[in-house]
Formats: sequence, C-alpha cells, structure tokens
Amino acid sequence: MQEIAKLKLMYNDVFTSDAGAKVLQDLEARCNWRTSSYVAGDANATAFEEGKRAVLLHIFNMMEEETNVRSRTGSPV
Repeated sequence: MQEIAKLKLMYNDVFTSDAGAKVLQDLEARCNWRTSSYVAGDANATAFEEGKRAVLLHIFNMMEEETNVRSRTGSPV
C-alpha cells in the first residue's frame, strides 16, 4: 500500500472515531467552514482566516477521497 493511501486511512480512522468527530466539529466551528473568511479592510487577517479554513478543507478532502475509494471498490485502498 502506498504511503498516501495509508495516510488517508489514518485520517479516516482518526476523524471518524467518537473523539475525532468531536474534534472535527470543533474545528468546523473555529475554521470558517460555513462562514466567510473575509475580514473587511484587513488582507492579512483574511489570509490568516483562510489559512485556518484551508487546513479543515484538507482534512475533509483526505477523508472524502478515502471514503470514495472504499465506496467504489468495496475495500480499503
């Protein structure tokens, strides 16, 4: 199994556990998941807020790709 595939499995294992799901929910609230990251008149603050959002999106992307692979193949990568 390739390293990236192993990493995706780890993301899924971590964030689908009870504790991981709670952490992910907290990150959603803190990282502009469903809100704008724009800070009026402050490009640096906007960049900072968008950086937080980018980390959360990366987590979701890693989990989604793994979930989609399992759905298509019926087994882990």
